[in-house]
Amino acid sequence: MKPIYLFVIIIAFNNSLFSKDLPKNTDVPVEFSSMEKKKLEQANELIKEGMDLWSELNHRFNPESVLSHKIDSIYNVEAYPILAKAAENFMEGTTAKYEIYHKNCLEFWAKHKYDYPTGVDNAKRMQKEALNYLEKAKLNRRVAANYVNQYVYAYDRFYEAISLEIIAAKKEGRALQVYLDWPVHYAYEYDEDVEVNLFSPKVAVKKEEPKVIQPEIKVEVELPDSMIIFYMVQIAAHTVHITPKYIKENVYNGQMPVTELKEAGWYKYTIGHYKTFEEAYHLLNQINVLKAFVVAYKNGKRVPLKEAEEEQSKKK
Repeated sequence: MKPIYLFVIIIAFNNSLFSKDLPKNTDVPVEFSSMEKKKLEQANELIKEGMDLWSELNHRFNPESVLSHKIDSIYNVEAYPILAKAAENFMEGTTAKYEIYHKNCLEFWAKHKYDYPTGVDNAKRMQKEALNYLEKAKLNRRVAANYVNQYVYAYDRFYEAISLEIIAAKKEGRALQVYLDWPVHYAYEYDEDVEVNLFSPKVAVKKEEPKVIQPEIKVEVELPDSMIIFYMVQIAAHTVHITPKYIKENVYNGQMPVTELKEAGWYKYTIGHYKTFEEAYHLLNQINVLKAFVVAYKNGKRVPLKEAEEEQSKKK
């Protein structure tokens, strides 16, 4: 019986130490000064070097393949220096990006300290989360420093620290986007934005997404019964009403009528009303409105574009 128990222990240990992919590093589509642009380019170069080193570690020194935990093992002698260098590059790069974003956030509040901006609560929340992530990253780095001769455990701690730092910079940048858009608020839809539970990295648990009940949407135009699925172009959104004058002067000054929709506490502004995505997308390319995008509705409720396309393809 002993060999069986030993085999089980080895499998459980190895499965808990798989190599991990880091969160995606993204840039914020905001206009920066020439000096800030140069610093951001340097920061991205450091992060790219860190990503290359991380990829090398996962190919040559995958933690799952560790068979010996001796101090003089190849993983501690050869892999740890690469790990430490990757972690250093990530820290320098993500810190630089965060500081640039944070500086611009502070400038926004300095400029609007008497305006009492509303509708930016989500940006404030993202800033708090970014700070919290950075503090947790520091803690993980301090722990990693104690694992100089224990590559596997150092890998885990650095993974958490690096991931938290990348996401912290991302959140600070997204907060800056919201501030610079004020008083208009756009409903950004970020890709690849699933944040894993970084403090339980050894257990690959796929969380079931909660079902979101879409609220009824009151559309101020009459919808034909035959048009169950339709597409529009959303040009703006905010938690408070935006006046037609503001939209005309700052968002869209074309001839098409603008429809205001009230959805889950948001005021959303759209133009066009089409049966196909292609028609709406053609309009999107014609109007030249920054951050506008195509949206789909089914029976008066907002649905993902993919769902709408699949539904229509079934009818063809």
